[in-house]
Amino acid sequence: MKGDEFRPLREALIRGEPEAVHEARKLSRQVGAELSLDGAPRKARRAWRDLRRAVAPLRDHDVTGEHIAAALKRLKVPQAEVGAFQDAWAHKRQGMLDELKLPELPRVPEQPGNFKKKARSAIVKQAQRLQDDAVEVLAASDSVVWHEWRKDLKQYRYTHEVLAPAPQILKDTLDALGRMQDAEVVLDAVAHDWPHGHRDALIKQETAARNRARTAVRKLWPDLKAHFQDVQDSKGKIKKPRAAKSDRV
Repeated sequence: MKGDEFRPLREALIRGEPEAVHEARKLSRQVGAELSLDGAPRKARRAWRDLRRAVAPLRDHDVTGEHIAAALKRLKVPQAEVGAFQDAWAHKRQGMLDELKLPELPRVPEQPGNFKKKARSAIVKQAQRLQDDAVEVLAASDSVVWHEWRKDLKQYRYTHEVLAPAPQILKDTLDALGRMQDAEVVLDAVAHDWPHGHRDALIKQETAARNRARTAVRKLWPDLKAHFQDVQDSKGKIKKPRAAKSDRV
């Protein structure tokens, strides 16, 4: 991943296009993870961290608005009320966009020849830490504990993708954790100074969604744990999955 890949996104990001905001946030995480593996200078890593922090509120606002609008529709709220909420949310978003300041990003150096060796060493340590931390996380009621584990799992995914595509169990777990975090963001949004009505119903609905997501992660855990163990047993020597015969040329 090269820093130059961010350049084409910049104009769309300045315009506030939601997909550009989403892509910029993902790119900042991926490049940051790769820079961390390579032991890049702190200045370079900080710049990509600053990009992520700059666009994160806008991305969270977009996701939260989508979930609230969908939740209001599930509650059979009249379309006029849903529309009023969406207009107010869009107005707030424009204010956030007007204040958005993007950092200048340094050029990312080419990956060194031993980059995959570094990734193999890192992924073994990451797998062990995630497995150890899971004991506390899966029993936790504190959303912050879950969120920190999710961030570490994202870092693990980027490390894994240096070596091979992420396995489905990892994607499924991150999807469930993502839905849980989306619910937390919605709950936080409606908990304070909520002027749009249906507050109690929204809290009930998103609390249930958060709990279902946690249950899903707990059910996925045995398979994810097995994956972590395989990574540790193989000392990070992850093989790319073989293509199906129909996919081969």
